[in-house]
This record gives sequence, C-alpha cells and structure tokens, in this order.
Amino acid sequence: MKQKFTRLSYFFLLLLALPTALLTAQDIHFSQFLNSPINLNPGQAGVFGGDLRFVGNYRNQWSSVRVPYNTFSGSVESKIYFSKGQYNRYLTGGLLINYDRQGSLRLTSTQVGIPISLTLPLGNNSGRFLTLGATPTFGQRAFSTNHITADAQWIDCMFNPGAAIQEDQLFQNASLKYFDLNAGANLRIQSQKKRSRLDLGAAMHHINRPNHDFWSASLGDDAGNIKLYNKLTLSAAALLQVSGSMDLLGQGLYQKQGGYRELVYGFAGRFHLNRNPYNELALQIGVDYRHRYSDAFIPSAQVLWRTWTLGFSYDMNAWTDAKLVTDGRAGPEVSLIYRLYKVRPVGFKTCPMM
Repeated sequence: MKQKFTRLSYFFLLLLALPTALLTAQDIHFSQFLNSPINLNPGQAGVFGGDLRFVGNYRNQWSSVRVPYNTFSGSVESKIYFSKGQYNRYLTGGLLINYDRQGSLRLTSTQVGIPISLTLPLGNNSGRFLTLGATPTFGQRAFSTNHITADAQWIDCMFNPGAAIQEDQLFQNASLKYFDLNAGANLRIQSQKKRSRLDLGAAMHHINRPNHDFWSASLGDDAGNIKLYNKLTLSAAALLQVSGSMDLLGQGLYQKQGGYRELVYGFAGRFHLNRNPYNELALQIGVDYRHRYSDAFIPSAQVLWRTWTLGFSYDMNAWTDAKLVTDGRAGPEVSLIYRLYKVRPVGFKTCPMM
C-alpha cells in the first residue's frame, strides 16, 4: 500500500534535501531594507539625523500556506562625538537583536550583534560623509524535534504520532551556536541647502563563514560541515527635492550569496503635509519590484511625523509560479523608527546627517 505524506513530512524532507537553500533563507531579510539599516549594511550605523535611533521591524510570511515565517528585528544606536560642538565626526555604538522562526520544525534563529561605526566628513563643508562599520554577531539556531513527522507514522491509513519515524541519527545536534562577522561602508552625499541626498553602500556579510549545520558531530572544521556563504550587498538610495512640499525617492539593492542572486528596485513620492518645525508631517507612497527565486511586487506606505517613521509594506508574488502556492500573497511587514536629539545649548550646529 502506498504510504501517505503529511504536509509536515514534506517540509521535513525539504529540510534534509535543501540545506543550502535553507541557510540562505535564514539570513534576516526585509522588503523595507532601508528601514532595517544595520541588517542591510553595518556601514549604515550612525547615518541619521539625531543622536539616538531606535529601529523595530516585523515580518510575517507564508501564512497562506499554513506554516508562517515570523521575523523580528530591533536595534538601538548612539553617537559619540569627537569634539564638543562639532557633530560631523563621531563614533556610533549600538545593539542589534534578530529573531526568526521558520516552518513546521520551528527552525529558530536568534542573533545578538554589536554594531560599531566611524563617520568622517570628506572635505570641509562638502556635504560628503564616509561611514565604516562592523557588526560582530553571536547567534544560535535550533529546531524542535517534537514536530518531526515521517511517512512511517501512517499505519493502515491512520496517522499515529507516537509511532517511530524509523530514522536514526538524522541530526547530531538540535541547536548550535556560532560567531558571525559583518562589515560595510556607506557614502552619504547631502545637499547643503535642500533635502536632496544620495547614499551608496557596500557590505560583506559572514566574513568568517561560520559553520551552520545540524549534521556534524562537532562544530570544528570537519569536511562534512556546512558553512555560510559570504553575502555581498550593494545598495543605493536617492532623495530628490522637487519642490518645497514634495520629494522623489529611488532605491536599489543587489545581493549575492553563493548561487543565489537578488535584485530589488523601486520608486516613491514623499508629500510634506506640514513643514513647521517640531510638527513636521509627511506621507510617502511607493512600490518596489524584487527579482529572486520568486519575483514580487511590493507596494508600501510610510508616515513621517516629527522624528518618527512608521512604514507598512505587503509582498505579492503576482507573476511567478509561487503564486500558485501563496495565492499571490507573501506577507505584511511593519517598521518603526524613532530618532532622538539630545538637548543642547541654544545655537548648536545641527548634525549634517538629515
């Protein structure tokens, strides 16, 4: 009699057959990549107007195929200026926490990073700033053995969760810990009189290529160990002030990790509804298009009020075979950013990173 597979069994077999694909997917990934700056590029640490920045991101994916993927990221950054009253040379330190849970086996990833960066002006009053950053990260991956199922548990057309799966020593470990190192640089070119600006960034993730599998008996340099591929990230973001109350924005992202490629590009319009100091209000509407293993159409909206930014986006797999599984839906994503200016004496020079 032909044995029946459960949906959990299907995901389990994928876990065994496609380890490298899962490793790539394990990287924290947000559609609003500019609103998750440190995950995008350690060189983005400190590239903001203000002294403190708090960032939160949440993503829910694949809930339409029963087993959702949930991702959360939170970070805080603080600047340390070289000289009193001079705000264009500074160090930035912070804390980054990522949490991700995937699939039926509840494959979880927890990462704690310590972003550190240095920002320096290029020339006097040139509006150009270079930021060099690194994020040493300590991570843990784990999955639940309580949720493993196999076709051997189907007996006389009845599923018996207590039956043996008849698979021995599939994994040597159900969890692992690792150290990861990421580094990058960002060039900010900012207009002296307008809101217009340009950011160009490049980063290398997983520089040390940490071991990242559950099959090896040890986490040494055994031949069977699977290591994370290096990931190259190139990004660009431009804001062009076209009038006192309107800006045009463009953004692009290219990532390469092993045999995987990703290209994202999009445009947006930002409308300033209130430009009075301390009561600024703007609305931003945009759309991105992503080329990856499944293409996606990503509409987004952001509200910018004072030093708060609230963003919402929704992935839609509209033109690829993935829409047959997801019904054209991938998942919503929310971001929240808050920037804080410390109180200074009247007449201080404003930080150039707007």
